[in-house]
Amino acid sequence: MLGNFFKPKWQHADATVRIQALDTLAGDSIELIRLAQTDPHSAVRMEAVVRLTHLPTLVQLGHSPGSIGERARQRLVGLASTDHHHDHLLADVFHWLNNPALLRSIARDPTRGVKLRHQAIGVIADQELLFSIASNDTSREIQYLAAQHLDDIEKLKELEKTHGKNNKRLRQLIKERLEQEQQQQQRQADIEKLCAEAENLGKNSSWEQDKTRLKVMQQSWRSLSRNASATQQQRFTDAGEDFNQRLATHEQQEASLRPLRDQHQQLLAAASELLRQLQHTPEQQSLGRLDATLAGLQQQWDQQGKLPAAEQDKLDTIWAQRQQEISHLRNAMAEDLQALETLTRLSAAADNLKNRQQPIHSKDILTLQSEWTGSKRPRTLRNSLGELEQQFHRSISTLNSRLEKQKRQQENALQELRVSLKKLEGHLETEQYGEAIEIHKALTVDLKETDLPGKDLAFFQRRLQMLTPFLREIQDWRRWGTDQARRQLIETAEHLREEDEIDPQERARKIQGLREEWRKLAQMEPAQQRLLWKTFDSTVSAAYEPSKQYFAEQGQQREANLKQRQAICNELETLDNTTDWDNADWRALQAQANQLRKQWKDAGAVSHKAWGSINTRFKAAMDALETHFKVERTRNWQEREQLVMQARALLESADTSQAIEQAKALQAAWQITLGSRPSDEQRLWKQFREPMDTLFARARDERQQQQQERDARAAEETRQADAKRQQELERQQQQLAELDNLAAQSLLNKQVETSANEQIANRSSGELLCLQLEILLGVETPTEFQQSRMKYQVAQLPQAMLSRQQQHDPALDALPLLKQWYALGGIPEAALANQTARIEKIRQALQPPLAQ
Repeated sequence: MLGNFFKPKWQHADATVRIQALDTLAGDSIELIRLAQTDPHSAVRMEAVVRLTHLPTLVQLGHSPGSIGERARQRLVGLASTDHHHDHLLADVFHWLNNPALLRSIARDPTRGVKLRHQAIGVIADQELLFSIASNDTSREIQYLAAQHLDDIEKLKELEKTHGKNNKRLRQLIKERLEQEQQQQQRQADIEKLCAEAENLGKNSSWEQDKTRLKVMQQSWRSLSRNASATQQQRFTDAGEDFNQRLATHEQQEASLRPLRDQHQQLLAAASELLRQLQHTPEQQSLGRLDATLAGLQQQWDQQGKLPAAEQDKLDTIWAQRQQEISHLRNAMAEDLQALETLTRLSAAADNLKNRQQPIHSKDILTLQSEWTGSKRPRTLRNSLGELEQQFHRSISTLNSRLEKQKRQQENALQELRVSLKKLEGHLETEQYGEAIEIHKALTVDLKETDLPGKDLAFFQRRLQMLTPFLREIQDWRRWGTDQARRQLIETAEHLREEDEIDPQERARKIQGLREEWRKLAQMEPAQQRLLWKTFDSTVSAAYEPSKQYFAEQGQQREANLKQRQAICNELETLDNTTDWDNADWRALQAQANQLRKQWKDAGAVSHKAWGSINTRFKAAMDALETHFKVERTRNWQEREQLVMQARALLESADTSQAIEQAKALQAAWQITLGSRPSDEQRLWKQFREPMDTLFARARDERQQQQQERDARAAEETRQADAKRQQELERQQQQLAELDNLAAQSLLNKQVETSANEQIANRSSGELLCLQLEILLGVETPTEFQQSRMKYQVAQLPQAMLSRQQQHDPALDALPLLKQWYALGGIPEAALANQTARIEKIRQALQPPLAQ
């Protein structure tokens, strides 16, 4: 109600009145700003904008669409030259400042904001102004920024002289710009050089090199062409096209001469190849074929067409040189072939002597070596010469070795004959006539088969002839003695046949001994043993019958044992063939194989003849099974080794709980299909369990540590909450005490004598404060002030919406207002009582959140 009496014109309902009242408002007043921002009439807002001098508001309005935004931006440009306090805002809307004079003024004014000056300098093209700023401004940053936009190298050099020592960045900028200028000059020099080189292409007749050079130059030109002028580009293009035309003419001429040139080159190549063959493989050539080839090549060369004179002369010179070299080698080869033929004949003679079966003599070897040394050696056929020399020396070496061996054999044979003759004479002296007779026979045979010198052969023949009559007489007496020994053996066999208590094996051994004695007697006198042989053979056969029956029974038992072992092999082989090895029960298979192995060990003996094959079969069957077992054992071992590696890798995991789960999965995956040696199994299991135990121990430690940390955090949170509650309680108590003090002081203030006008003003201020507090804290307003509350809320609606968006704490906003009320002076008594009651309700509404 009171607000209607004091309502200013700028709040009048008529827009015309509000426009007229704008002149009474300051350019940066809150009222003018609020009108420009929120007045419902656009004409009022437009006029308010024209009168505004508050740049932050103009920046805000300048972002608005339509005429308001345009008018605000125009007003902003007009004020920008005089307002130096909001350059940071102008920098943010620099694109609005499109006035050249304004930008020049900002750029050279050292009192303007640095950022704004940077932007202004960046859009100025006036080189003189930029040079002036760079020369005269006291800011090194501004100097550097202005110099960045200078294009005149001379001005930059002048700046370097005046400010280079004091401004490091400026000095570096000028250095870089000078380097860029030098690079540009170097590029121009390179362009000129490329153009000149392109114009000289093809002038020295190096067409292929120049053709390649043009491609290289074109690649270089691509990187330089953007810096070349139109004249330079045309110059390079014309030079390349001219060279390509002249190159095409040259290539056409070359194409017409190419077949003839190729024919000449082919003939030269054939001559060079023939020369190479004569130099490296002359052995593969023959004189007749070589002469024919030379004549054919010369005829073809003479029949060829002629090339240009200079080129033809050069080729003819090369051809003549090749022919001369070939002829020289041909003549040398003819001489060498004759020498080689002689050496070949000598080598063949050495081979024939080496292959002769009769004894050789040293004079034959010396004759061959003498002829070989005196023969001429070829100079070109070195490979053939080397092979012949190796062959001849091998033959001579073999002959010498054979001659040495032959001498040693003769010496050994002569020595053996002497020893045998001495033994013969010794046996005769000691009356060992049987041994003497055998040595006499052996000596007679050896003399016929041994090649001895004639003198030595005659000596031995005379000695044997002298002993022959005496040895014949001894042989007659020996024949009678052997017959007596044979009859004794027959008598022993008769006694053995009649004896029944002897062990069959012992009987068999004795019979074998009798037969061995008979054999020895037969060797001494073979002719005499036939008379008593049938009697001896029938007697020992009858004596052997008991042993024969015993061995037959043993043989039957061995056959049974053999069948048992064959059955074991059959079962092993069937097990191997019928088992699905991809889905095998390894433990059962291993148990079955071990059982069969035990049965094999318990089985009886078999014949020696059958043992080798059946034992080989058993080993092969067991090896076949063991092959599968070994593969599975290796696979299972490697699989568990991988589990060990995975278990060790779990120790590196940062997530212990996840590592524990993975460890449990690894434990479940640990399966032994076929075990290895117990010591190895224990070692592998220990390697697997160690990281597991470490991991589970770490998990226990981490759980304990986490529990301790949780307990510590809970204790700390409890302590902090208690401290916070204590601080908040102290703060609330302090605020309540402060409010109580203010209330007491307020009572004294309001009892002080105050003029009627001041009391009325204090009453109005107090009512407004009470109204604001009641609205802010949601306290009911007395009936007589309900209409005033509604008008106030409508007037403050925009501000209330902004406050709601910012979500202020009402209690915190209420405290300053409550303190203002306490600070008021005297109020009329009736109004004081009313406001005091309202303040108490406000205190009650404010006190609970403070006391919590």
